[in-house]
Amino acid sequence: MILVEREIRTAPAEVWAVMSELDRWAELLPTVGGVERLSGPGPIDVGARFRVAQPGLATAVYEVTEWRPGQGFTWAATSGGVRTEAVHEARADGEGRTRLALSITWTGSGAWIARILFSGKARRYMAKEAEAFAALAEGR
Repeated sequence: MILVEREIRTAPAEVWAVMSELDRWAELLPTVGGVERLSGPGPIDVGARFRVAQPGLATAVYEVTEWRPGQGFTWAATSGGVRTEAVHEARADGEGRTRLALSITWTGSGAWIARILFSGKARRYMAKEAEAFAALAEGR
């Protein structure tokens, strides 16, 4: 598992307001080139599916497997014998602060290859995402 954490100087609700805008991630995050919702319009919940394009990575279809408004979500994609699970959490961390935790786990028969090839890029992307979420949430 790769884990990136960051303290954000605002309440979890502010972080969630930015983090949960999955349809806008291509506008909000420097690590996302495109997002297309494949499930119907309306509020996001478990089962919502998104096609996500990121520079230097194969386009993947992620399905939301856990949706906890105000706190976080998990989504997962499977391709080529690798299941990628990404967790995004915004937890209260003292008065008016948030501990943002982003993690990614690869499982399946090809997970070892994913870890060798993509661990560095994944860590860099997650650090950039944490930085962008912090800047956006603190600027709200």
